Amino acid sequence: MRILTVGRAIGAAVLVGLAGAALGSATAQTNGWGPIFDPDRFGPGQGACWTRGENAACLMLTCRGGGPFEIGLVAFGGAFGHEPLLPVFIRVDGGQTHRLYMTPLNLVEYQHAAIPYDPSRHGTLLRALRNAQSVTVALYQADSNPLPYVLGNRPAAVDRAMATCGAAPLTAPVVTPATDGARFVRVDPQLRDPQATALAAQVMAGVLAQQPETDVSASLAALPDGRRILVVEHGVSTYSYGITGVGTFVFTAAPGGALRPAYQTTGVAAWLDTAQLSEGFPDLWVQNYRGINQPYGVWRHIGGRYVHQRNVPSQ
Repeated sequence: MRILTVGRAIGAAVLVGLAGAALGSATAQTNGWGPIFDPDRFGPGQGACWTRGENAACLMLTCRGGGPFEIGLVAFGGAFGHEPLLPVFIRVDGGQTHRLYMTPLNLVEYQHAAIPYDPSRHGTLLRALRNAQSVTVALYQADSNPLPYVLGNRPAAVDRAMATCGAAPLTAPVVTPATDGARFVRVDPQLRDPQATALAAQVMAGVLAQQPETDVSASLAALPDGRRILVVEHGVSTYSYGITGVGTFVFTAAPGGALRPAYQTTGVAAWLDTAQLSEGFPDLWVQNYRGINQPYGVWRHIGGRYVHQRNVPSQ
């Protein structure tokens, strides 16, 4: 499919949200991703256009003259203004709004603005555009008469534009306990579940006998197949656990079996990764209580104990 070409002006008022087109009118149309209509001028890539009558504005993924991969806008006539940077707000599927500062590039017959693609800053937007059903685009202010675009969930179009322009393929975002609360289940001994804490006092009776001034609190996770995971905090004892004064202990039990020690460290927050099982037990993600932006440690149940696999940045 080729993106339409039109020869008359789109009024600046339409694009920047001043008095102008009624976006909800029956004559407004959008075309999903398709090949760039003027690759000699804008370079190869993909674009999606909003049109009404002979007015049009297009969201584009291109590379001009062998240059870097860009995210851009093009309009027929009108003006983007005289600022050195143009604030552009792209809202994906009615959810997150992404703000970009594009550089206006005045061309004969067209108004064009673009920003070079930066994976660290724009990767989230491109991943969203891959699978987006629709987006809205507004200039200067997020709610300033945004133009609607129906993209139609065409990830191959975004991938094709990036590959054509030599951009590295998009990688899946790293999922962490901070970004997917449905996948990661917090096992928080500070909740001090009475049943779990009583169980913890039994399995750690020897430790408590040696340090009678200390205490335990615990949380218990029961898996559907009967496996159990007991997470215990013991303290306070700065002699045993340093400045935090708290030790974390994890015990696991097979269906119908007794609890066995599987992991021990100083005080950490702990989550179970329900998407990754090993020997029937979920991966354990832990994060130190102390410090700023501490990484997550990922531990896997191997041979009856949790064994360290890797560290994952918290941001």
